[in-house]
Amino acid sequence: MHFNQIVQLLLLFVTAALAELIPFGPIATLYNEANFQGDHFTVGRLGECVEIRSNIIGKVGSLKLQHVPSPFYVACALYSNDYCRDPAASVVWYATALFNNAYLPDTSARSISCQLNKSLP
Repeated sequence: MHFNQIVQLLLLFVTAALAELIPFGPIATLYNEANFQGDHFTVGRLGECVEIRSNIIGKVGSLKLQHVPSPFYVACALYSNDYCRDPAASVVWYATALFNNAYLPDTSARSISCQLNKSLP
């Protein structure tokens, strides 16, 4: 009987710890002006290609990423084509928490893909 209680308690702690790592809310928010100003579009999914909404498409001026607990971080690749095709030829910006991303030098993004990465020790 004690073993079952210990297992249940352990599962509770593991579930709570994992819940802290799973991003909720917007993963990234794209703005059509620098310094996180103007019209915006939010990305709410990890690991999927998202086509940028028409009022922002081709005019991404800044990008705000969600902060997650260390050692993890959100990273997004912005593509100059739809559906995140041919990443080697079409990535216009790779955003990570290492950069402020308040000003993007190339605003031509049409799609975005974000993922959760782990920092190296």
